[in-house]
Amino acid sequence: MPIIVDCIQGTEEWQQARKGLITASLFEMVMAQKKQGQKTSKYNAVMMKLAGERITGKIVDEGTTLAMRRGTELEPQARQLYGTLTHTQPECIGFVLADDRMKGFSPDAFIGKDGVLEIKTKKPEILIPHFTQKGFPEEHKAQCQGGLWIAQREWIDLMLYWPDMPVLIKRAYRDEVYIRKLESEMHRFNDALERMVQQMKSVGVRMENIIEGRTVGDKAKTCKRRMHKLRGGGGARVGF
Repeated sequence: MPIIVDCIQGTEEWQQARKGLITASLFEMVMAQKKQGQKTSKYNAVMMKLAGERITGKIVDEGTTLAMRRGTELEPQARQLYGTLTHTQPECIGFVLADDRMKGFSPDAFIGKDGVLEIKTKKPEILIPHFTQKGFPEEHKAQCQGGLWIAQREWIDLMLYWPDMPVLIKRAYRDEVYIRKLESEMHRFNDALERMVQQMKSVGVRMENIIEGRTVGDKAKTCKRRMHKLRGGGGARVGF
C-alpha cells in the first residue's frame, strides 16, 4: 500500500519527504531516449543530484522559475473550479510514497476512492492547440501514469487551465502495459543511483595534483631531464 505523507507541498517537510527520491514529475526524463537508444544528459544530471541528496542528507535549493510560481499561485483556484464543474470534493494530498519507499508522487488532489487530479497551467498560446489534439498529451503521460502506479489508483484527470480561458479536462485510465515499462525503467534508474551512491561513499578523500595535464611526478621527471641538458648532458651551455 502507498504511504500518504501528511504535509503541505512546497514546505520543508515536503522537501524532506521526497529527498533523494525519483518523483513522478521526472518520470518523463527517465523514459526519454536519444535516437540511438541512449539516455539523455538530463538523466545523468538528475541521478547525480539525487545521489548528492542521499549522501549529504541535504537538498540544494535550486529556486523556482516564473512558470513554477505561476502554477503554484493558480493551482488552488483551478482545483476549486474542477470541484465545481465535476461536483466532487478534491482532497489535497502532500506526498505519496510508494510502498517500496524508492519513488514518490505529489498529486494535486485525490478524487474519491479511485481518482487523481493533475493540474497544468498553460498560457493561452500553449493551451489552445490542445483543444484540437486527440488523445492524452504525450508530454504528461509518464507523470500521470506514474502517479496512478504509485498511488495505486484507477484514473487521472489532467486539467489544463488558464484564468478566463475555456477549461480542458482529459481523463486517462491505468495503462498496465505502459506501467510495466515504467516500472522496469524505474528499477534500472534506482539500481544505477544506488551504485553511484555506494561508489561515492567508498571514495573517501581523493587528492590529485595536476599540472598542465600531467601529474607532479611526470612534471618532476621532465624538469630533471632539462637540468641534465643544461649541465652538459648533450645540450648547449648557457653562459652569463
